Amino acid sequence: TVVADGYASTFRKEYLPIQPVAKSKFWGLELIDAKLPIPGHGHVVLGDFPPILIYQIGEHETRILIDIPDNLPSASVANGGVKGHMRNVVLPSLPECIRPSFEAALEKGGFRSMPNSFLRPVTNRIPGLMFLGDSLNMRHPLTGGGMTVAFNDVVLLRNLLSPEAVPDLSDTKLVLKQLSKFHWQRKSLISVINILAQSLYSIFAAGDPNLKVLLRGCFRYFQLGLIDGPIGLLSGIIRSPLVLLRHFYSVAFLAIWLHLTSKPIYLLPLTLFECIIV
Repeated sequence: TVVADGYASTFRKEYLPIQPVAKSKFWGLELIDAKLPIPGHGHVVLGDFPPILIYQIGEHETRILIDIPDNLPSASVANGGVKGHMRNVVLPSLPECIRPSFEAALEKGGFRSMPNSFLRPVTNRIPGLMFLGDSLNMRHPLTGGGMTVAFNDVVLLRNLLSPEAVPDLSDTKLVLKQLSKFHWQRKSLISVINILAQSLYSIFAAGDPNLKVLLRGCFRYFQLGLIDGPIGLLSGIIRSPLVLLRHFYSVAFLAIWLHLTSKPIYLLPLTLFECIIV
């Protein structure tokens, strides 16, 4: 039996020893005839608030996803809840061309949300049962890596459970052996995508001054044109954790250098300490 019943999997709650951890939700609205700064492209809005994603889903429809962490002060009941956060924080932060369609969607209501969950994968040791998709493994959806992981898993299982590899699917011992191989063979890809998703969210949602230093370094890294590697990692084309590590260290050292050179010389001791903390 293949279980692929999503992030709120009923079967996972019953059969697996771990459960997802969610510290925020994506709240979604559908914008009608929104005027995007660059039509046909995805947009990420960043500032002193959690990230906002905007992307077209049709000729006239555009999806906006607003990340709201648990216990966010601007989304408290006293401040008008989620709608208050959208009106008081999100609306003024959006590009001016998007604001009219967002305000119209805000008045219309009908907000939908889903938790932004993290769930580490575990080896499947349950005879006759196999988990796939979000029921098995989740990461923050900021980078959209879920479908990349799911398609990769399907290809792996096609090979590992093919008639040549497993002539008889009722051979439970052999199937479990292949599922153990599946757990380890998928790691080269999912470790890269999972680490990227969680790390980028931590940086983009930076409330910590040290993470804001990394955020500036990340932007500058992209401005230098060094995007082929990160895009290859995000898309699952590059599957090497070593490549990911190289880019992480490159961004970190660039961020430290930018921070070091942005401060006056008389603050050098303090700046060096801040660089060490980063």
